[in-house]
Amino acid sequence: MASRAHRLSSPRPVLIATALPYSWVAAGFRPFTWPMNIAVILPVLVTAGLGWIRFRVGRITRVVHADSRRGGAGVWIGIFSLLVAWELIAYFSSPRYDHPTLSSITDTAMSHRPGRAAAFALWLALGWALFLRRRAVRR
Repeated sequence: MASRAHRLSSPRPVLIATALPYSWVAAGFRPFTWPMNIAVILPVLVTAGLGWIRFRVGRITRVVHADSRRGGAGVWIGIFSLLVAWELIAYFSSPRYDHPTLSSITDTAMSHRPGRAAAFALWLALGWALFLRRRAVRR
């Protein structure tokens, strides 16, 4: 029964029901305008504020063991290296249609409102995951 009560009190459905329409509205603004800047800064401030509150009340603690940091850094270095290699190979290859760069792929995807809304929703989800995730502590 406690599991069901926890599911009902979970903020996820409310966050999703708020984030998806918010992303759609934000995707309607022209880039680099004040309305778009405000649409970007509001979730940043809310998420950072909630993260700070959770940190202050002790619900988030630091990861103490160093092994996870080294392993995680290796994964990120590998991902970054693959992305840089892809970008450089595509940049120096031609024609661009056959060898798209990451920026040309994202430009195509975000040239329409649904693509911009999806990118904005993914950005919101990433921010939520980074600022408010729970971290394991091993001493």
